[in-house]
Amino acid sequence: MFSARRTTSVAVAAAALAGATTLTAPGAQAAESQPKDTVWNLGYDVAATTNVKKMNQSSSTTGFSFSTVHVEKGTLSSDLMLKDLKTPVKLGGLQIGYATIAVEPVGKATGTIDATTHKVTQTQKAYLHIKDLSPAGHGLINLVGKNCKTSAPVEIPVSGTMKGGFDPITLSGNFTIPSFTGCGTGGTLNKLVTKQVSGPGNTITLKLTPRA
Repeated sequence: MFSARRTTSVAVAAAALAGATTLTAPGAQAAESQPKDTVWNLGYDVAATTNVKKMNQSSSTTGFSFSTVHVEKGTLSSDLMLKDLKTPVKLGGLQIGYATIAVEPVGKATGTIDATTHKVTQTQKAYLHIKDLSPAGHGLINLVGKNCKTSAPVEIPVSGTMKGGFDPITLSGNFTIPSFTGCGTGGTLNKLVTKQVSGPGNTITLKLTPRA
């Protein structure tokens, strides 16, 4: 389904120059030409880094992105799959445990590629699911239970500029984390988790490398 590295990179360059024209045979009349809809399927390895402002905590993970680009339209959609993040949890500067967080996409990421500036913009909606919160030294205890997640999907807009067909693409953006629900028995930890995590000013950086 996904092209070899060179073909993929040429596809990326073509998508960036989405103002491509429809080719016609010699002597054909322009009125007879049909709008083209060239579609490229692209695969990327992803390295992701996020920073939660309230926690002053950065976390990194890896994953994959599979994108469909409509070249002439300059539009794209992507399936983003990231591994769970494992991050230390601190309170007042003191590490009190570890959290396992999953990014659970809601549908595909959608966006555009500007034919003139080569700027890529894309937005992904996803729930942040705290699958596990364990006190330090007690990995078998999960304080928040299995259903602790944001009360609504997080809207994550990212953007960046393509430099060359064979080069990685870096996309970055800011996002707001909504309140949490389902945390602890009967939601007893909803307010505490929300106070420690939710709010604006969080950042994400995605480094996408074309797959060989």
